[in-house]
Order: sequence, then structure tokens, then C-alpha cells
Amino acid sequence: MKLKTTLFVSLLLTSTASWAGGYQLQEYSVTNAGRAFAGAGIVGDDYSAVAFNPAGMTLRKSGMQLGSMGIDIHSNLENGSLSNGAAGSKGKLRNFKIIPHAFGQYAISENWRLGLGLYVPFGLGTYYNKSWFGRTHSLVSEIKTIDINPSLAWKPLKWLSIGGGFILERMEARLTNTLSPGAVEGKSDMNADGWGHGWNAGIMIEPTKTTRLGVAYRSPIVQNIKGKHHIRHPLAGRLEGISSTKLVDPEHIQLTAYQEIGQFGLSAMARWTRWSRFDLLSIKSTASGSVSQVNENWRNTWTISGGVDYRYCKNLTFRTGLAYDQGAVKDPQHRTARVPDANRWIASIGASYMKGNWQFDVSYFHMFWSKARVNSVANKGGASVIRGTYHTQINSVGLSAQYHF
Repeated sequence: MKLKTTLFVSLLLTSTASWAGGYQLQEYSVTNAGRAFAGAGIVGDDYSAVAFNPAGMTLRKSGMQLGSMGIDIHSNLENGSLSNGAAGSKGKLRNFKIIPHAFGQYAISENWRLGLGLYVPFGLGTYYNKSWFGRTHSLVSEIKTIDINPSLAWKPLKWLSIGGGFILERMEARLTNTLSPGAVEGKSDMNADGWGHGWNAGIMIEPTKTTRLGVAYRSPIVQNIKGKHHIRHPLAGRLEGISSTKLVDPEHIQLTAYQEIGQFGLSAMARWTRWSRFDLLSIKSTASGSVSQVNENWRNTWTISGGVDYRYCKNLTFRTGLAYDQGAVKDPQHRTARVPDANRWIASIGASYMKGNWQFDVSYFHMFWSKARVNSVANKGGASVIRGTYHTQINSVGLSAQYHF
């Protein structure tokens, strides 16, 4: 029984590190992706204002849109090693995910809009080969969320719009890794899920017919997730228990601007995210009757972007953008194999084609990640240190369709 408890506590500590890394997403608008999300919510050329800034819903009447973005991730851990000398294949990450979204709104009157959004604001997916040398640190790490976001917008003045909404969020997580106290290896598999809720709000000001300024806020969402934890090991046998933890999806504040100049549209965005909330993570286990704690020590981050739209003709618009996105992990000692987070640049292009009541959008962006050194233990007080440098690149292609009633 002592061996079983030791194995469980060790595994629990290892699993907690899987939540580390920046796992915020904003890929829920193909149109905005084409300009690197500059001006998101106040440009008025799609229905995603529900999520980015609900005040921007007043720019459009009734309509809906469906879309998805495919994310292709390539990452290699070069010069990687474990302090305990564990052998295995190199650390390589390859992952492709499709992230869907859906938005719609209805013009109740000239000055009121009712909207609904279904989108993915946070997510994580890292998958290693089961024989790689760092398998005791990570094999599979998944976080899946979906937000249900009804919103309401009001335009009390010609130059002022106000909006807000309620957010109901579903979160599911899976964490797996190898457990190896000696020459024999076991495996852990943790699944958990839960519901949380929050809100978002925004203001849009239009000083002139061609100028817009926006401020939007998304509240933190507390997630109390709970699930089963399975451990299988040749020496300890099989352990099953219930584990639970409290996570807080951080709040953010977003500032946006948009200016029309002839056939051009210039847009900008600055977003501050309070990732410092993710400082200490505790996981409770009914199997061991213990509480494990991991110091994450994340930092608050800024995302800054600028974009340009060019209306080539009545039915066709081209756009491009550039963004800089800070990573939430600030040093190699807190970077993990589960999410090798780092600073990155994003370059994007996109286009819209209008035909009758339909609008079709396509976008592409490439993320240039900074080299990410890792020099961390799998758990607090652990002896196994993983070292190396991650080289990561991400490509994304998006397609969407809109219909205006």
C-alpha cells in the first residue's frame, strides 16, 4: 500500500505541471485572423463581435456565420536530455486540430441587437510518442473548452454603443504520462471535466463616420473540474481514485481602434491578460487523501497587433496583419514538456468575397516562435530534470461563410 500511495502522489504532482503554458486561443474568427485580430469586434465585417466586443454588434443587422480554423503544430526538442539518463526517442510534437465557431445575431430594433456565440477560447493539445525519453514528464496533454455566449447590445447615441453577455463554459481535460520508479514502467491517465461561468462587456465609440474605438473586458471564469485518475503499474497494480482541482481562466482587457481611409481600413489591437492568477496549482486526491501543490509562477502578458484591409472592389476585400504575442511562461525553470510556451510573432493574410446575401472568408497565418529553453522538474521537489530547447512553428488555415438576413 505504501508503494501505491507513493506512486499516486508522484503521478499527481507530475500531472499538475500539464496545466502550465499559455493555452489561450483567439482563433474564432476567420475574418479577423486575416488581419492578425487587429480591430477585432469593431471592424464590423463579421458576427464575432459577440465574443470580442459585444458593443460592435450594432454595426450589423441580422445574420449568422459558421467557420473553422485548422491549426498545424510542428515542434522539436533539440539537445534534449533527462538528468536521470532515461533513454528513448527524441522529443517531437506534431498536432493538427480543427477549431470550429458559430455566431449569430438578430436586430430587435434599430438600436438593439441580440446575439449568440459558440466558440473555443482556451485549448491545449500536445502529443508525444510513447517511447520518447521524457515520457515521465508528459505523453498526452489536452484541454478542451467551449463557450456558450448570449449577448445584448444597445446604441443609445449615434456615436456610442454598449454591449454585454453571459458566458457558460464547458471544460474537459486529459493528462497522461509514464510512471517509472525503477526498471519497470507504469502509466497514468487522468480525465476531468466541469462547468464554469463568467461574463463579457464592451464599449464602442465612433467619433466620426470612419473612426471607431473600442474597449472590451472578459471576466475570469472559475473551473472546478473533477474526474477519475487511473494508475496501472506492474508493482503497484491498479489504482483508481477521484481527483479535483480549481482552475481560473484569466480575465483580459482589449483595446481596439479602426480607421477608414478611402479603400483602406487600418486597425490595431492591444490585449492584456492576467495570467499571474496561475501562480499555485493544487490537486486533491481521494485515493491518497493528500493535496499536491505546484508553483507555476506565470506572468501577465500583452498581445499587440496591426492590420490593413484593402477593398479591391464591391465584392472583394484583401487583408493582412502582424502581431506580437507574449508567452505566459517567463523562464526555463517553469517551462514544461507539456506546453513549451514562448513569445511569438504572427503574420497573416486573408480575403472576403461577397455575393448577394453571402460572404465567404479565407485566412492563413504563420506563427514564428522564439526558441524555448526548458530546464524544469516534473513536479515540486522532483529529481528528474528535463533539459533542451524547443523549436516550434504553427500554420493555420481558416474558412467561414456568413449569411445576412
